[in-house]
Amino acid sequence: MSRWIKGKFTFQTAGILFALSALIELFSINSRIPLFGNIQGGMVATTYHLMYVVLFFVLGFGLYKARSWAYTLVFIVTGVYTLDRLVYVLDRKALEIYLVTLLDKYGLTVGIPDIGFVLKVILLATILIVICWWGFAGYTYLRREYFHQPAADNNPAARRSSSGQEFE
Repeated sequence: MSRWIKGKFTFQTAGILFALSALIELFSINSRIPLFGNIQGGMVATTYHLMYVVLFFVLGFGLYKARSWAYTLVFIVTGVYTLDRLVYVLDRKALEIYLVTLLDKYGLTVGIPDIGFVLKVILLATILIVICWWGFAGYTYLRREYFHQPAADNNPAARRSSSGQEFE
């Protein structure tokens, strides 16, 4: 008889979603980013995007497979993402340049009023996203047993003997 592992569905779903996030980030690998007071492209932007591709994919794999190192990685990635978002919102000059570039292209079509309003929305959205990251980290802490289960508990096939019976 197998026992229910708390958090398994949540972590496996999160693992899949992190892997999908890595793929989406991979598609935007050549996208320019607001960073260090300007809009960065080229090798800086590619390195930035590749860092997230690797972090999201490895985290997704670790969460899905319940690897013990994934527990620590959740907190590392949450910290990296928090610092990145902090730089993003505090680098007002780069963010304004980035928004002007975007609004020149799409702003008139959509009818966005002014950059000040958009900056406030971006700040609020960024704060909410970082809170969600830390909420997930808190949930990970509460469900840390998921990462310390024997492999057989997280893999139904490993619980069966060659005759097909499950081990306890």
